[in-house]
Amino acid sequence: MKKTFLTLFTFLVLSQLHAQNIEITALANMGLFRYTGNYTTSTSFINGGTAGAKAGYTNNPYGNKFAFSYGAGLQAQYVGRTGFIFGLQAGYEILRSKVDLTDVYIFGVYEATGNYYNQASPTPVKGQTYLQSQDINFSPYIGYRLKIKKVKIDLMPGFDFGFNVNTHEYGKATDNGGNVYQTDLDRGKFPADFRISFRAAVSYNKFSVTTGFVQGLTNFSNHLLNDSPTPYYTHSQLISLGLAYRIK
Repeated sequence: MKKTFLTLFTFLVLSQLHAQNIEITALANMGLFRYTGNYTTSTSFINGGTAGAKAGYTNNPYGNKFAFSYGAGLQAQYVGRTGFIFGLQAGYEILRSKVDLTDVYIFGVYEATGNYYNQASPTPVKGQTYLQSQDINFSPYIGYRLKIKKVKIDLMPGFDFGFNVNTHEYGKATDNGGNVYQTDLDRGKFPADFRISFRAAVSYNKFSVTTGFVQGLTNFSNHLLNDSPTPYYTHSQLISLGLAYRIK
């Protein structure tokens, strides 16, 4: 299957190389990002929280609620005379998911002994945790261009390769007494994310409006739960909307 795809791709590229038109475009987008799968959650709690301080961690930060995300990059593509498109996008993304916080297990010190403890019963709170990933993304695609008078519509199915630079947790919640609990935790570098994508652009002169849907295939639960007997799944998902300007 892979050899057939590569052969077809090479044939299409070579068949149109003599008539190609190279376009280079600057991209900026915003979107909604979340995690999907049976390991994700809409609610979680803080372990080891301390009022008025950044302490502890969110028990499960993989939120299945959408959060605002954004990115920017460049796109280079060949547009053949028959309308076929071969291109590559490269960009930098800030991807954020959200989980609601309902409780905090308070971390403290016993006054008599000086030993540390974690509260046995939770304190109810209201707040959110955002899991923020910084990714460098490469997106090769094969597409097709439709023309309706002066308007161009590019349909661009393809793949994404997201290479994580860093992932960080930011949590904030307030209890009934007004005490604030926060988390600020480096979650390290996550595995590369392989995704399928479908993007489209509607262009007039040098300006375009873009949209896209990206579904991750990498299972991040394998990164966390290698020894678990239960098969857990955690995948990324992004819906985006943006603007683009053709430089060349």
